Amino acid sequence: MMSPIDPHLEKARLAAAGYAPAPEASALIYGLIGMALFSVGMWGAGLFYDLPLMPHVSVVVAGSLIAFPVGIWLRKTRKRRHVDACQVELARLGGGRRS
Repeated sequence: MMSPIDPHLEKARLAAAGYAPAPEASALIYGLIGMALFSVGMWGAGLFYDLPLMPHVSVVVAGSLIAFPVGIWLRKTRKRRHVDACQVELARLGGGRRS
């Protein structure tokens, strides 16, 4: 039976966090941040090119709706990289491969 806190697993997580940190926020937060970054980027581009965004609200909304799943995909990718890095570090430490 495995102890409640496996020392190899903790060392592997710490080592993996150095080059593949785990995402700390939820997928919803990643999606909302993606939408916010896209909207701020559109606002900045509108200011730079002196383009009013109100006539183009549908483009901003469509872009934000596309940015939401992109944020979720980013979190999923970061989580997968962290899990893979933990597996590699666990194998390197001799703890064996865990699933």
